[in-house]
Amino acid sequence: MGKTGITCKEFSGMIPAFMEGTLEDRFLRGFLTHYDSCAGCREELEIQYLVGKVFEQMDAGEEINLSRDLPAYIEGQRRKMEFRDHLGFSAFLIECFTVLMAVVTAILYLR
Repeated sequence: MGKTGITCKEFSGMIPAFMEGTLEDRFLRGFLTHYDSCAGCREELEIQYLVGKVFEQMDAGEEINLSRDLPAYIEGQRRKMEFRDHLGFSAFLIECFTVLMAVVTAILYLR
């Protein structure tokens, strides 16, 4: 295991879920960190992404632009992860506020 938390083998095994957009956030963060730091794994993702898109876009008659499409997809996944992080933090704050209000209400009621 490297400094990114996942190995190259684990990264490789996560590629299909990443490409489907189903990689859980707890793995996505390590996946993207590893992607940023490992040239070999970046290349493997590019190859698998390209192969997957060739079949998908050939049927649709669309042009494939790896230098544009893959970075855009990766950035989209980063934004989704950050949004879910913010959403989770907001839910935590609402939960804390709810507990606080319940305590204040109980104190006021018991007076």
